[in-house]
Amino acid sequence: MSPAADRAALLCMTRHELHAAARQYFKTAGPTEPEVALVEHGDTRLVFKDYGRARGWFARIIAPILIAREASGLVHLHHVAGVPQLVRRVDRRGLLIEYCPGVPWGQAKPSEAAYGRLADLLAMIHRAGIAHGDLRGGGNFLVDDNDRPYIVDFVARVKRGSAWNLVWNWVFTRFVDADNSALVKLRARHAPHLVSLAEKQAMAHRGRFERLARSAGETIRRATRHFATRD
Repeated sequence: MSPAADRAALLCMTRHELHAAARQYFKTAGPTEPEVALVEHGDTRLVFKDYGRARGWFARIIAPILIAREASGLVHLHHVAGVPQLVRRVDRRGLLIEYCPGVPWGQAKPSEAAYGRLADLLAMIHRAGIAHGDLRGGGNFLVDDNDRPYIVDFVARVKRGSAWNLVWNWVFTRFVDADNSALVKLRARHAPHLVSLAEKQAMAHRGRFERLARSAGETIRRATRHFATRD
């Protein structure tokens, strides 16, 4: 079967058929977490992100919102190499996404050039008007065997507002700052010789907004996990 036919077959599969075609699970489902699977048909590989096992109000309300947010973010960034392309919305709780052949940054040994390419990629995303919003742990930075970087999982993305919306654009800028801070921390963790003195000083004096945002995010995640399965 040709690659085009293999891809067409995946595009027609139901949720059950997609899980049957899964060759690897990058993430298993939790009360507020999706299943993320590598699905294959012939030589074609795609990633299936699925909240199909969610229950209660999270399944009815939150999961569709998260899927819609990620889908719209990927569509907005369709021109940026290094960001996976949206292939198909399976339904309100599932997405098929382009497979990026990379591994989490911490599992690889990228060259110095890869760090520069990653900084360029993040800058392109920001110029396109999107802040990622969930780079702190470093797991959404990927790199392949040719030192090509990828950034994945845009469910927490924040979009730049209209020119007149000064308050929202201030918030957007703070999320951009948080993304850039995560990039510095990635270098500090895996390639500390690439961190400048100014960046070290900035890390030592983390801003109030970043601390508040982290605290608020952790509180919301705990509350969401607690109530996710209640109906």
